[in-house]
Amino acid sequence: MSHRQAPNLPDFRGLAAFDAVLAEGSVAAAANRLGWSHPTVDHHLRRLEQQAGVKLLERGPRGSTPTAAGRVFAVRARQLLEAGRRAFTELDAWLDDERRLVRFGIFPTLGALVVPGILRRAELARLSLELTLDECERLARQLEQGQLDAAVLFQAPGLPTPLSAEVTTELLFAEPLVLAVHRSHPLATTEPSEPIREFTELRQDRWAFGASGGDTLDEATRELCGRAGFEASTGMHSDDYPAILGMIAAGQLVAIVPASVATWHDDAVAFLPIDTATLTREVVLATREEPPAALRDAIAGALSELRTR
Repeated sequence: MSHRQAPNLPDFRGLAAFDAVLAEGSVAAAANRLGWSHPTVDHHLRRLEQQAGVKLLERGPRGSTPTAAGRVFAVRARQLLEAGRRAFTELDAWLDDERRLVRFGIFPTLGALVVPGILRRAELARLSLELTLDECERLARQLEQGQLDAAVLFQAPGLPTPLSAEVTTELLFAEPLVLAVHRSHPLATTEPSEPIREFTELRQDRWAFGASGGDTLDEATRELCGRAGFEASTGMHSDDYPAILGMIAAGQLVAIVPASVATWHDDAVAFLPIDTATLTREVVLATREEPPAALRDAIAGALSELRTR
């Protein structure tokens, strides 16, 4: 049981000192990072622990480490600090041009196609976007930590990106997938037929999978290989589609890629449609709070423009 002195609001200087100690590993290094004196950092840490009613740090000659309670508290402490920084950033943006600032992330393969259209529409709606292009796993983590307000992610049907209850998702669209193989592959040399529904004829191939290890489409692909009676052999980890297609053109790999990637193709690569009931890529908008209508409209408009190309 904790012995919290009073239900006061947390001291943000205490939160900043605590976060700096966690990042730097010692009070002295935290003081240097913050530009404060050592006694000042100590004072705010003691006050924070008094407010918490529990010890948050273990101090020793080799530095400071969080207690079990400190590790639990650290997650919310960082979110509070991010929220405080964001409050001033948004105020500055409003004072500059009365725009609302939204920290927005999107994965690179779709972002390369739609970000210009999103930014153009956001500008017309006087919405200021701070843009991050990154892989879905890292975008999801930034959402959880309060470093992003909204992000466009992809996932496999039935295998949603792991997110807390504080983050909500809505489906934007489902994108068809294709199997990319070398032109000489047996599947590419047979007469065109129905879309691919199972992977039996791919048991001898080596696969390209994502670099992060947390890609739900990779999980779904491995599951489909398992249903066909074999374990997928990994030949490459990469999120760089041109590099993956180059390896496929050299006859070294096979991979599942979005249909939009087929427009980049090398003549040595064949793109075979996958039955949508077997596997698609769901593209979702994930947000920590209700996003501005202007952001939704900008995304929808850019996606609509992409489909008409």
